[in-house]
Amino acid sequence: MNAGHTPGYLLEKINEALCSAFPDQGKLEMMVLYKLNIKLNKVASGENLKQIVHSFLTYCDAHNKLGNLLDGALNENPGNYELKQLYSEEFKIPPSLLSILFPLPNNIIEAMQQAYQACCPNNLWDDWEDELPDSFYEILKNLDDIPQATNDEKRIVKFVARLLETGDIPKPIGDQLKQWLEKNAKSYSDLLSQTSSHSQNDQQQNVAQPYLLVKLDSSKQYHQQRQPNYLVSAWFIADLSNYDYSQKKKAILLGTPPAHGESEGNVFSLKDLETLMEFFLTRQIYKDYSYDPIIVFLLPDQLLNHDFESIKIKIRFSERTIGSKYYVYIRSLERFKHFFKDIHHNPEEKYDKPYNTQCIENWKLLNSSCEIQCHDFFVDVSNFNNYNKLLADLEQRRSKKKAIALKLNTPPCVNIIKVINESAIPVALWLRKNDFKTINCQEELDKILNCKINQLPEKVKQQRLDAFGEGNQQEHIGHHLALLWEDPDLLPPQIDYTTL
Repeated sequence: MNAGHTPGYLLEKINEALCSAFPDQGKLEMMVLYKLNIKLNKVASGENLKQIVHSFLTYCDAHNKLGNLLDGALNENPGNYELKQLYSEEFKIPPSLLSILFPLPNNIIEAMQQAYQACCPNNLWDDWEDELPDSFYEILKNLDDIPQATNDEKRIVKFVARLLETGDIPKPIGDQLKQWLEKNAKSYSDLLSQTSSHSQNDQQQNVAQPYLLVKLDSSKQYHQQRQPNYLVSAWFIADLSNYDYSQKKKAILLGTPPAHGESEGNVFSLKDLETLMEFFLTRQIYKDYSYDPIIVFLLPDQLLNHDFESIKIKIRFSERTIGSKYYVYIRSLERFKHFFKDIHHNPEEKYDKPYNTQCIENWKLLNSSCEIQCHDFFVDVSNFNNYNKLLADLEQRRSKKKAIALKLNTPPCVNIIKVINESAIPVALWLRKNDFKTINCQEELDKILNCKINQLPEKVKQQRLDAFGEGNQQEHIGHHLALLWEDPDLLPPQIDYTTL
């Protein structure tokens, strides 16, 4: 829905529906505060309810919040006939579907966004330019605008099928949606085979997910005038399933900008990274790949709390933070020293067995738990101050073959980072800031972890995208999220780790 362009007839219908659903001004104020976090009397005024609603609709239309308002209203009063009719008449949606979906389950919007993307023809959704709709109402509007063949399944039917496919729908609702599809799909069996085929194709394409590895290595000899400088190297890896760090041909070493020469390991300050990352990400090497690269920063421990995802680069006509466009992970360079410390001393023994085995086992254990919610195995270490006790606790969990990941609502101290490396923790999520005035950082962090582990990178990326949309307002958790993602299969090629 374009801000400020809602037609008058529709605003009138919305006004009537809201006045019907919330005839008491006090209840309307509570709904607006609870669902949109807006104080009604601060943005709207009028002599009666209809005028107040009109004033508020004008505000929401200008700020692109009409969809959020209507979703919130129907969530709060799912039985209201006028609100249901508004959705049904505007988008030709059967009221029976609305009765199943509303009130919307927590965090279902992410699943709806995935289903929406799957329904969009490639030429009608380009995330270089557009942001995903963040309300069911806007998703319906966008789907309604997509042309379709006469004999094709309705977009809403395909949408429901892909929504079920995400696996993020509570079972009781999922069962009802399946029954709804059986009644409303032109050919239920054909629809299932199509979505299954799409799913298989997606999985095959994900195997060839490209990566951009960027290594920053600190070196005292390059510190100038109290300004730390780092040796920077970068590699492009096209296909992780066909990659071996020991085979140089499987990874492409990216040169640095001409002004800095073309040798590996050029020296840069952190201020130089915007120019450097823009140079890396605009290379022609990416044009033949269907997916944007996942960016992985390999960092010395003192940089693990730096906000690399906030680096801005110019994409076409505007600036974007890389975290709002790409998946961005961080990893500990210190871990690699132990992972490969014997490789040059004992050429026949490829790995430092104990630590290498621990890293791989922890990663496999985590991935084997992909059907379990993150809440069940993320350990909150925000308040741990006893290094040895925490090590012992994590070791006990590992001995019981329990998947381990860490969460913190505060930046990790030196000892916590040591624990992460020592225990070979595969995944950790933390906040670089927790002194928010308007949000509960612990609650927001828990909301992000209300997903499966393979969905966590998408949730983090979405938060970063939402934060980018809010501009420089730092009261958004997406500005401050760090995601450590230690995949032992993804290693930079040919590094002499004995010199690190």
